[in-house]
Amino acid sequence: MRALTATQALATLVGWQSDPATRLLLRSPFSDWFYAATPDLLLVPSIEPSRGDLRTVDRGMREARCDALVVKASSEGRRTLYIAYGQWGRQENVWCHGRRLWLSPHGKAWLVPDPHDSEDPHLSMQLTARRLLVASHPPARDDQEAIDGLDRADAFLAQLWGDR
Repeated sequence: MRALTATQALATLVGWQSDPATRLLLRSPFSDWFYAATPDLLLVPSIEPSRGDLRTVDRGMREARCDALVVKASSEGRRTLYIAYGQWGRQENVWCHGRRLWLSPHGKAWLVPDPHDSEDPHLSMQLTARRLLVASHPPARDDQEAIDGLDRADAFLAQLWGDR
């Protein structure tokens, strides 16, 4: 349930509109996912262990021919989101794992490497109303700014989930 509410809130925060008509086009098990038309992106709330459902998401991406964000709420420790970004390709999809939500002081949303677990510690993505903007550098200028952005994102999620 937390992954679902977080996925919806993330879409609202960034300005993505889910297209209800698309649900009719995607067959089960993909029909419960959200499709944001402007960024051409599947938004997939997940309760599976990390990477547990990526094979299914891969098939959904192939069918829809678009990118995907798999959004998983933490099940232990600090309550946060873990996000995997899948980029659709003609031959195969390419995945970037270990991303966390990061918010600027002005509410700009980014996906940044999890400081504790990331395959590619240099790849960040800015979430905009249009397509994701991939950057080879994080939005934070130093370690403290990086921590502050993760804390702002976690506070946003805590408020969303009714945590203190």
